Amino acid sequence: MKWDATNYDQQHDFVAKYGEDLLKLLPDDADTVLDIGCGTGILTQEIATMGYLVKGIDASSTMVASAQKKFPTIDFCQADILEFSTASHYDLLFSNAVFHWIPQQNRLLQVCHHLLKDNGLLICEFGAKNNIIQIQTAFAQVLNTIGKDYHSPFFFPSDEEYRKQLKEADFEIIRLFSYSRPTPLKGGKNGLKNWLQQFFATELNELTTAQQAKVLQRTEEKLDSLWKKDHWEADYRRIQVVARKI
Repeated sequence: MKWDATNYDQQHDFVAKYGEDLLKLLPDDADTVLDIGCGTGILTQEIATMGYLVKGIDASSTMVASAQKKFPTIDFCQADILEFSTASHYDLLFSNAVFHWIPQQNRLLQVCHHLLKDNGLLICEFGAKNNIIQIQTAFAQVLNTIGKDYHSPFFFPSDEEYRKQLKEADFEIIRLFSYSRPTPLKGGKNGLKNWLQQFFATELNELTTAQQAKVLQRTEEKLDSLWKKDHWEADYRRIQVVARKI
């Protein structure tokens, strides 16, 4: 997926804002931090301000370029975490709203384990089971009416599923739970359309302009229960994890 860094910061800044709560879990005794999927670097900068030596990586070159321009004193690099290799090992791996984009979770957790120092921590939050289930269901139904199938690219695990994967990857679980987090979208009446265009861009780009307009309109109509007087509210569910390398 291609990311528009400016649009992301303007319309979807809630991603970083909600991630600020995750920063409260960072321990005082850690020094080096790798921010996985750093995006435009907002939380990476917050981590640096807290006194940690932090490096941010992201698969999107446009996101990394934006982050480096805004925060030139921080070390950012464009990299796929599944292929990331470095001689450095970290006290802490941090990630907000990223892991659900990575279906190869066994490989991801192997890489995380390798990147951590002994007893190092993985602190992350991402989409849980039934995250955006109403939005995905409506979108899939509308695509089906024009002869297209929707195959979710996301990994949204249950607590039990992810607990099992962490244990198999040799992590000790310190904290793991999921919760509902209804999320207001910016943009007023255009909020849901903006969200769909960002996060379902791959599927929408396979359609004609006319088909895209029809799909967006019909998806909105199916999701009228998510309209809250003056804004749309996405049906988010999150899973939060703190795990130690053993």
